Amino acid sequence: MPGASEGDLSAVQVQAAAASSEKEKLDYEAEARLVAEARASWDRKARGEEEDDEEDPETSLDYYAYEAKQFRNFWNCLYFGYFGTFEDTTKIPPMRFTDEPPEPWRAYPRPTLQVFSVRVGGLKGGLQWPLHVFGKVAARDSADRNRNMIFDRTRDNCQILTKEVPNLKLTGPSRAVLLIDPVTFEVDLKVKGCTESEDKHLSFLAVQFSDMITLDSCLRKSAYTSKLSTLWFTLGIVVFSVEATISVRVSGGSWPDGLRAQFAAHTASIGSQELILLDSGNDKLPVSGDGTITFGRRVASVEVDEELNVSVKAWQGGEVTVHTEMCFKAKKAGRSGGSLDVGFCQLDVSVAWSLLSSDGD
Repeated sequence: MPGASEGDLSAVQVQAAAASSEKEKLDYEAEARLVAEARASWDRKARGEEEDDEEDPETSLDYYAYEAKQFRNFWNCLYFGYFGTFEDTTKIPPMRFTDEPPEPWRAYPRPTLQVFSVRVGGLKGGLQWPLHVFGKVAARDSADRNRNMIFDRTRDNCQILTKEVPNLKLTGPSRAVLLIDPVTFEVDLKVKGCTESEDKHLSFLAVQFSDMITLDSCLRKSAYTSKLSTLWFTLGIVVFSVEATISVRVSGGSWPDGLRAQFAAHTASIGSQELILLDSGNDKLPVSGDGTITFGRRVASVEVDEELNVSVKAWQGGEVTVHTEMCFKAKKAGRSGGSLDVGFCQLDVSVAWSLLSSDGD
């Protein structure tokens, strides 16, 4: 901050953090009041004391679906205009402070929420495997209240889920998810029918994750049951964390066709739980013209005093033929890099580090 001496910086930082915290508290309290009003209304509808003007046979008497319907109203009442429109995705990029460190009072290590997986199960209402699934899963945090997409598929690009492989193939978040206030998971997943009119709501949710009382990084699992299914979220609470953006480039040789590839990342603070960056399955490894591998996910949260492990596995049939990894000590800014030799090709691994800010400017 111009004109502030080194001795003043701690005071400036405290003031800025206090102002930000007060605004977040006011936003959260306003949202909590609206949620309470909606819950009371839903209770009256369930008892038959109040009519639903928009009765939907698929979501009626489904509390989570009712909350999801009301969530758009909450959001528009509190944030429309200030954060754009309800459908907007986050405009905050990853690697925000990698090459240009911020003022000391603006960004620092923060608690974040790492989404490891989302699994579908508990099918009801006549649904049977396999499922042709499309729709959206997004996380909304206090940085800008916009959608940070985790899963996003159109009706003509469904993912086929089976009983043996029921996990959604996640493609986000695009930046670290802050866990300063409760994070809202917004879900609108459908099962494709023979015609559009025969599509069914697999899961329709707008639920808050607010399990923030922890001093250590840890794993959490949350389940949300709607009329037709249950979603299981596997999540990591990462305290005092920085953002790591991972990229891998083929710098020599080539990845053989027909060899399944899996790239993953994990930190010791969350045990052995892996964040899958890419699993090629039976598809050819997606490599751009300059050799960069196109990851489905590339952002991880890492405790500032921990290490990030990036691993590579190759399968031939059902057998792992290559398994190697590289460790990187977390940084507050800048980049780390190294090379991995997997036999048939050379891989250059790069990690861009960034501190986190609770404002979107």
